[in-house]
Amino acid sequence: MFKIKLLTYFFIGISSIGSIGLSGCTNNGVKNSSQFANKNATLLTTPVVLTNDVHHSVTYQSLGSSTKRISITATIDKNYANLSIYADGKVIADNLDLPKKGKQTINVLVDLASSGTKELVFKGRSAEITLHNITIEDVEGIQLPTFIDNSKAANLDTESTYKYGGPSIGDIDNDGDYDFVLNNHNKVPTQLVTNLGNGQLSIKRLFNGAPDLHGSALGDYDLDGDLDIILAHGGANGTSPSSYTLFKNTDMTFENVSGKVGIQTPARGRAPRWIDLDLDGDLDLALFNAKTPNYDGPQTLFLDNQGNGTFEEVRIADIEKLNVEKPLVVDFDRDGKDDLLLYYPDKLSLWKNNGDFTFTNVSKKWLPSQIAQLENINGATDVDVNNDGLVDLYLANGRSHYSISNKSLDFSPNSKKLDVNDNGEKGVTQIEFTADGNIHLADVKLVFRQYRDGFPIFLGKDKQQTYIQPLDFNRNDNRYPAEQENAPFELDFAPDQAQGWPEQRAESGLYIGYLGDKKWKAEWVRNKTIYWGVEFSLTGLNNVDYDWPANNRNIQDVLLINKGTHFEDAGQEWNIPKGGNHWGVSRADFNNDGWQDLFVHRYGYLRERIADLLLLNTGKGFEIVTSHGAFDPADTGHGDMGQAFDFNNDGLLDMLNGSESTGKWYLYLNQANKAGNYIQFHVGYSPKQGIDPLSAEVTIETIDGKTFFQTVGSTGEVHSQSVINTVHFGLAQRNKIKSAKIVWRNGEEKSFGSLKANALYKSE
Repeated sequence: MFKIKLLTYFFIGISSIGSIGLSGCTNNGVKNSSQFANKNATLLTTPVVLTNDVHHSVTYQSLGSSTKRISITATIDKNYANLSIYADGKVIADNLDLPKKGKQTINVLVDLASSGTKELVFKGRSAEITLHNITIEDVEGIQLPTFIDNSKAANLDTESTYKYGGPSIGDIDNDGDYDFVLNNHNKVPTQLVTNLGNGQLSIKRLFNGAPDLHGSALGDYDLDGDLDIILAHGGANGTSPSSYTLFKNTDMTFENVSGKVGIQTPARGRAPRWIDLDLDGDLDLALFNAKTPNYDGPQTLFLDNQGNGTFEEVRIADIEKLNVEKPLVVDFDRDGKDDLLLYYPDKLSLWKNNGDFTFTNVSKKWLPSQIAQLENINGATDVDVNNDGLVDLYLANGRSHYSISNKSLDFSPNSKKLDVNDNGEKGVTQIEFTADGNIHLADVKLVFRQYRDGFPIFLGKDKQQTYIQPLDFNRNDNRYPAEQENAPFELDFAPDQAQGWPEQRAESGLYIGYLGDKKWKAEWVRNKTIYWGVEFSLTGLNNVDYDWPANNRNIQDVLLINKGTHFEDAGQEWNIPKGGNHWGVSRADFNNDGWQDLFVHRYGYLRERIADLLLLNTGKGFEIVTSHGAFDPADTGHGDMGQAFDFNNDGLLDMLNGSESTGKWYLYLNQANKAGNYIQFHVGYSPKQGIDPLSAEVTIETIDGKTFFQTVGSTGEVHSQSVINTVHFGLAQRNKIKSAKIVWRNGEEKSFGSLKANALYKSE
């Protein structure tokens, strides 16, 4: 139950130099008072209960570093809750996840910006939270990256659309900077964004129409020196499987050559991947698809590049039948052959490339047994977190669209708004709530599943019937009855319009009744399977009650450390988030300290965006940061997926992130002005055989004997694949390196001697 409690607690801190004062009082006077003389302070020792309307406030004298680590021990009785921290009214930790019932400890790195007196306020949401202990401590030597939204300044003005698993990044026009392929799902066709080199971008659509689109991949399949683009098309929920579109790039003129080159087999396309499966120097194709009903052929398609501009299908028996839609291309054992980490919706599996269009399933040998059972992983990246020269893996876990649409709800006490996502399968779901006056119904979505008989609203005991028009990009194809098609998008209901509660509620629809004394009841009925999802929002509510278990959207991410012969689960040791609904992950050294960081994309609430997570790598673990600036509080979408790369060639890694559902695309520039030194290598085609740069490996040796490596490709993968061939290394305070080497996937090498830091070196 989410109930607003009309109580107010006042917590007053009395501070002096070198000490922290904390006292709590109610209207009856002083509750407790303590004095602390430590720089690293305990801010709470007596339990305090947070509700939707009761917060905890501390006056804190900030000394020393402005970067602080706050650790909180708390208990919740529900399955999940969220906790935010404010400093002088500004959010410094946004919706930290308390992902399970019981007692737990979470921590976050914050920037108080300056010394002096700070009012810290702790606010809970989604369930009552009992705070047991709060500590704050100085953190030295960590540079917190900050980002600014450069979208408008760069002319990246995009529509609000559904996304599908991140962009593809690469130098498509061969002018030395990065261009983008933006993957929108079903409202706007795929967009090509060209970097003009002066900080400005140009956007055009690759084709007309708004088909069912999914992931994309960049790769030079014909080795003519420029990146071609392949796009995945869906298949109308499996009723009309289509195929993939391959656009051949000839000096930025794009020709659809799909049928001409041999890409013809119908499929519910999801994630294309360029990968040299037979080590012959040209890029083959692996096409990962959703399962097609009533079809017994291969789900995943493999195509062998014939070297003459055409492809032939090849069967790979062990993999082609797996129900997987998301791959990570990764050479996990660094033997020079790209392997496949496969996930979603089937269990996680790891496949070693034998170099001859066959793979060996090495899941039992390499993956921890409990991790190999995980299903519905949302995103993955390869990353050497401890700089030991071995490939580690990070898995972003969460709920898919379909699993979110199953008994999910969020209530915001600030906006007095309830958001609901439920499934459209046969069933009945009921809630009770109170409201001081009228209630407002809006944001209705009925996710189409071939049902066209409508979803009426029945008011009160007499079931007065009305309609609301759902938000639907494709509402012009007779998906709804005429009276619903022409209804308003929003409705207000007064108590006298909905008096009483009907005894019979058998017809599919939304029933709303006013019971008196500010009490209401609502029930949505599906008398058979009618939609993929039923979504709506009610505003004007004081509280909400229900007797069914709400969907806990918190799932633990996974960090797998490579031990040379197997992976070990090291999430707890490395302080990764304990829960959340994460849709993607990108790796990059955002502060150039020599350690690879992670950016984890959070879906957030059902109708409300929250800040994504920046996991700063210290070499011993991750520090969790939400106040990084790569976040638009006005964004109406959800965290989805992005890529990290140096957009403006300033030696700092920036990001292009997509905001799912009703969000846009965002270009964030890294402003870490105290970051360490760096070195970059632009990897072109190999000097002898002209092999393209995808999967080339760059290794550097520092003057103090450290060895780092990076691979040309994506910085994380869901449905799309990039060719980020300017490879970036953070060097901390090192001002030069001892040597560097580039190795292309055919074994060709190029070596460099001693090189100065803060410069770009080219392989050509």
